[in-house]
Amino acid sequence: MVEDVTLIQVNGAEVLLSHVARQMGVADNLRFFDAFARRELIRQLARREGVCAEQEDIQGKVDEWRYQHRLERVEDTEAYLAKRGIALQDVSEDAEVRRLEYLLSEKIAGGQIESYFAQHILAFDEAEICWIFHTDKGVIDEIDLQIREDGADFYAMARRFSQDARTRSGSGFLGRVRRKQLPKGIAARVFAASPGELFGPEKVSGGFALYLLQELYPATLDERIAKEIRKYLFNQWLQREMQRADIRYPIWQVETSK
Repeated sequence: MVEDVTLIQVNGAEVLLSHVARQMGVADNLRFFDAFARRELIRQLARREGVCAEQEDIQGKVDEWRYQHRLERVEDTEAYLAKRGIALQDVSEDAEVRRLEYLLSEKIAGGQIESYFAQHILAFDEAEICWIFHTDKGVIDEIDLQIREDGADFYAMARRFSQDARTRSGSGFLGRVRRKQLPKGIAARVFAASPGELFGPEKVSGGFALYLLQELYPATLDERIAKEIRKYLFNQWLQREMQRADIRYPIWQVETSK
């Protein structure tokens, strides 16, 4: 018989770990458990693939952790750990897993990055665009008319009339977007256009919009894109490994000892 543990206390009432675990299972909310299953599997896969983290690299990660939490003094670190009921060894173990994950991703996905990029290059093209959004098509049509025929300033019209609160104060600036982030019809036209070109009115979710292309950025395999591809390929590989692994949740069978 395994002793259960109290995870939470509310006004003196105990919430047991086994109960929380079962309820998370009922709700199909297994992300918490999956995260730790993933960490353990990374350790096992690292051993299988002959990957190990150097102590110097692990210590570097620990130092980064201390810096991020502004724990420059030893006494500050000790107080922080004591308050949370953890030890520096726990931080080191987390650092090791993160380092192993990076090294595994380098080994598994590193040689595939260039070929993946070449096969999916269009997906990494980016466009810098602004928009004006409104629920009333008549308003958008009038704005379109004033910009095209009367020379009204697109950015001023966005600040005045756009109903998108997130971008209105920024003159409708959406930032850099990729094809998959735009409606299909708009995406094809945007990436075939020249900077300064106006598109729309277009039917979008919840209303209508005008788009202005500011700049195009054809895809290049820089460090940012390579990192993104490596992470994607590694996660795909790891997901397949998780599906093959025998992952169970014995906590659901815990019996409370009286």
